[in-house]
Amino acid sequence: MKTRKVIALLIALTLLVAVFAGCGTKDEPAASPTPTAVGGDETAAPEETPVKVTHVLIGNSGGPRPFGYLDDDGETIIGYDRDVIYAIDELLPEYEFEFEVTEFASIFAGVDSGRYQMGVNNITKKPEREEKYLFGTEFYAFNTNAFLVVKGRTDIKSINDLGGKSVYTQGDGVLFSDVFYNSYNEAHPDNPIKTKLSGADSLKQLQDLIDGVVDFALTGPVSYNINKEQYPDLYAQVDYIPLPAEEAQQIEDPAAWYIYPKTDDGQKLSEAVDSALRTLIDSGKLQEISTTWFGFNNTGHPHPDWPDSPPSVG
Repeated sequence: MKTRKVIALLIALTLLVAVFAGCGTKDEPAASPTPTAVGGDETAAPEETPVKVTHVLIGNSGGPRPFGYLDDDGETIIGYDRDVIYAIDELLPEYEFEFEVTEFASIFAGVDSGRYQMGVNNITKKPEREEKYLFGTEFYAFNTNAFLVVKGRTDIKSINDLGGKSVYTQGDGVLFSDVFYNSYNEAHPDNPIKTKLSGADSLKQLQDLIDGVVDFALTGPVSYNINKEQYPDLYAQVDYIPLPAEEAQQIEDPAAWYIYPKTDDGQKLSEAVDSALRTLIDSGKLQEISTTWFGFNNTGHPHPDWPDSPPSVG
C-alpha cells in the first residue's frame, strides 16, 4: 500500500509540473528569430563607409555686385557666385566649398601658391590665363558690354571710334577693361585710347563722365540696370550704347569661368564641378538663380522650360 501511495504521489506531482510548464509556454512570447541579411548572411549589414570630404578654399573679391558682395556683417559673401557654388556643393558630397575674400589679383596668386583650389570671380578666358590655369568646360555666366557716354553724344558708337578718347582705368592690367585698353593701344600706337588712372568710386567716375572729364565708360546690362535703379537722376544724363556681338568679343570673352591649378587634383575638381554645373543647366536651376539675382537669364544657356531672352536694359 505504501508503495502504491508513493507511486500515486509521484504521478500527481509530474502532472502538476506539466500543467505549470504548459501555462508558462502559453503566456511568454516566443523568442524572435535572428534577422538574416540579404544573401543568407545571419549578421547585420555593415554601415556605409562615410564619404571622404575634400575641402576647397575659393578665392573671391566680394564683387562686383550682384555676382558677389559682402553681407551686413562685412565678412560673408552673398550673391550669384555664392548661390551657384552652394547649389554645386549640394550635388557634390565629396567636396566642401568655402569662400575667402581677397583682392582680385590675389585670386590668381592664391591659385598659383596652392592656397586656393579654385578661383570664382566672373573670370574670363585670355591666352595668358589659359597658359597658367585650368579652365573648366562649362561657363556659368555670359556677359555683354556697352559704352556709357553723356546723353546726346554721337561720336562714340563703335570700338573704331575710341582712338583719342579718354577713359578711366585702374592701371593694374588685370581687369578685362584694362587688358582691352592695353591691347587696343598696342594695335593703334598712333591714335591710342587716353587712359586716366583713377581710384575714385563708380559714382564719382560717373559724375566725371557727365562733366566731361572722360569721354566714355565700359559697362554691361547687369551693372547698368542696378546702378540706374539706385541713381536714376545721374543715369538719366547718360546714354547706353550696346555693342554688336563681334565687337563685344574684342573687349572681353563674354563667358565667365571657374579656374583651377593645373594639377591632378585641379583636374579632378574641375571635372566634378563641370558635371554639377551641367546638371544645374539642364534642370534650369542655374538660369533660375541668375534670374533671381540679375532679373534676367545671364547664363548664356537657354532655360529648358521657358524661352531665353536677351538682357534687358530700360
